[in-house]
Amino acid sequence: MSPVSTVIGILVGGGLLFYAILTKGGVNIFYDPSSLMIVFGGTLAAVLISFPLPRVVGVFRVLKNVFRKEISDASAYISVVVRLAHKARKESILSLQNDVEKVKNRFLSMGLRLIIDGQPPELVRAVMETELEGLLARHEEGAHIFRTMGRFSPAFGLIGTLIGLISMLRSISGGVETVGPGMAIAMVTTFYGALASNLFFLPIAEKLESRSEKEVFQIRIIIEGVLMIQEGGNPRLIEQKLNAYLEPEQRIQHFERMIRRERKQAHAEA
Repeated sequence: MSPVSTVIGILVGGGLLFYAILTKGGVNIFYDPSSLMIVFGGTLAAVLISFPLPRVVGVFRVLKNVFRKEISDASAYISVVVRLAHKARKESILSLQNDVEKVKNRFLSMGLRLIIDGQPPELVRAVMETELEGLLARHEEGAHIFRTMGRFSPAFGLIGTLIGLISMLRSISGGVETVGPGMAIAMVTTFYGALASNLFFLPIAEKLESRSEKEVFQIRIIIEGVLMIQEGGNPRLIEQKLNAYLEPEQRIQHFERMIRRERKQAHAEA
């Protein structure tokens, strides 16, 4: 899911809901400040009770990941690993020192530094796996908080509805004609809770989890690639092994790019 699809989803979903509201009586009958305070204020209070303040504040920084550019395709990292494997085998692992500064991926840069320093393979794997576990924990925490908010908001919507019903029943002596409007206002809070949960909180949690899974998948490819570079493996064999991580369509695309790259190199050498 790209940032474009995220924006389109919000615009389309919000636009259709807004149109439906306009055709069912206008915005005014769906707007109630007290209901908004109950749903969003109650959800925020519940989250603050459930999680430490720094984690709650931090999760709003994670929110920007929903609109960030999509993570690069895993095959791009395979190409980088294969290129580095060619250089390491042709020259030496120490020759990769200049490439460390050029690599933008933090995990690949860290792995290259470790093997250049001559650390044993088991230590390289342990350090990178530990970093990966920390990254995964942070990502899961952000998604977990948004999923928790998606659980709380409908509950506070129901609480707001109950508050409205209680208030309505206490004033029912004013006449049966007050029941309809009073019931409508009470139900608005449930509407807010369901809307916030299903259009914002839960989709954001799903998006964060999806990005996390893709990033973790790519990092595992990087870890295996770095270790195979350290072993001095054949670049062609390294590429075949790493391609096994890709889905069939991605393998075909990577193979086509590899063919074009080899043809370009052959043309340049000629």
